[in-house]
Amino acid sequence: MSDRLLALPRRTALQEVEKNLAKSEVGAAERALLHRDAVYIALDLGEAACAMTHALSALELARACQDGPLQVKAHVALALVQAEFYDDLGAGVQFALADGLARKHHDDRGVALIAVNTSHYELERRNYGEAVMVLTRLLRSEHVRGLALPESLGLLNTFHVNFVVAAAEALLIGQVPLTDQPGAEEQLQFSASFLRGLQREGGMASLEATAVLDALTRYALWQGDLTAAQQLADEHVRLTGQADVPVLHGRALLDRSRVRGQIGDLEAAIDDAQQAVEHFGAAADGLWESRARETLAEAYARIGRFEQAFEAQRAVTRGVERLFRDYHQQRALVGQIAQQAREAEVHARAMAQAALSDPLTGIPNRTQAMQVLARLREQVVGGGPVSAIALMDLDHFKRVNDLYGHLTGDAVLIEVTRLLTAELRSNDVLARLGGEEFVVILTGVTLSEAVRLCDHLRATLQRADWEHTAPGLNMTASFGITMLSAELDLTATLQAADRALYEAKAAGRNTMQVAPQLQYV
Repeated sequence: MSDRLLALPRRTALQEVEKNLAKSEVGAAERALLHRDAVYIALDLGEAACAMTHALSALELARACQDGPLQVKAHVALALVQAEFYDDLGAGVQFALADGLARKHHDDRGVALIAVNTSHYELERRNYGEAVMVLTRLLRSEHVRGLALPESLGLLNTFHVNFVVAAAEALLIGQVPLTDQPGAEEQLQFSASFLRGLQREGGMASLEATAVLDALTRYALWQGDLTAAQQLADEHVRLTGQADVPVLHGRALLDRSRVRGQIGDLEAAIDDAQQAVEHFGAAADGLWESRARETLAEAYARIGRFEQAFEAQRAVTRGVERLFRDYHQQRALVGQIAQQAREAEVHARAMAQAALSDPLTGIPNRTQAMQVLARLREQVVGGGPVSAIALMDLDHFKRVNDLYGHLTGDAVLIEVTRLLTAELRSNDVLARLGGEEFVVILTGVTLSEAVRLCDHLRATLQRADWEHTAPGLNMTASFGITMLSAELDLTATLQAADRALYEAKAAGRNTMQVAPQLQYV
């Protein structure tokens, strides 16, 4: 996401992205990235349904572009949305798909992106030890270089934030000793120092700054520096209060409630927790509302206000029951969305195939033929095997349409396709260029072999029984043959074959002509 978007209020940023998506000149790859930006902004705003819509659009566009790294980003975005829907299984599937694609395309940044976002997913579930292990594995792998790329500055900052939060919390609650992860404690010190440097430099967007403050507050708590923790927590609350994201402000208040509780200022801790409950309620975030009420209940109990502690805890129970119901409703919704994604993928593949196939005969069309020819010519230029092409035109095909009608003409084209395809080798290609004109692509052959193969195809059509198609019908074809070469581009090569085809027709049809040697310039 651009620094400009990060600096905007979240609602304004979402509107900006959607305005850009409405522009007709925006290409597919750029659209996919814009939809991905919208996912993260919508998640910040607590609008999971909006985020899901954008995530599916990002994935469909990334697949249509056949861009591996772009698909990695889209799968990660969808994983985070599914996690927001409490669909841990679905999120795990998306992370796994992203990881497989990233490794297939040697996308170091993609692997790093997955690790950092997986750690975020674990942090949201308070699995701090697991988050440490995910990030430590990245540090030990060759893919850690993905964090050092110029375009990975924001990702690197997030890595350090997540590492400090995960490691500090794991130590605070004794979840996993960092001695179980060699080098983790040293990395915690380094990451904290890195974040302090960012804080001193300033210039960060407000959301980045709040994430840094959150991490450093937890680090200060682990170190037992309650004065620093209080200062950091106050600044965190101040900054999030200026944003338009109730959930983030609620979380900042909840974190400060924890700091004030450790200092012993329980009344202030209760006040922060109550405000956090209100913010999470306004954002309809049931999970964090329940967590805030738990904190509130604990603070009431510590101060001896047991009746209020009981009421707060009972509200937690009711909230968990609602979450349980929501979970099943959302799982059903996620199932529908997953089916929608599968259907979209099938549709995209069908559309891609249709764009490269002749709708009447089902064989490759001109577009696909040109792609094959370009690839084969690259092989020739690189010193690879030589291939031949032959332009083929059905003789007197206009008479077929005039005498028998266009339905019979279509039947002839389909039968020609069937007959010739059966005679070609598996690595050869028959494509329809339009009307009664075809191209035969013969891979890895000499000129004499190409002439022999084309003569066999010519004879096959001449010998065929056409009576079942139309009484009295006979079909023949003419061929113009040439070779792919490094000296001639595709346009010149096809022009040479076309001239040879013209000569074959001038010679009486039902024959072949080879393109003469050209003066290469």
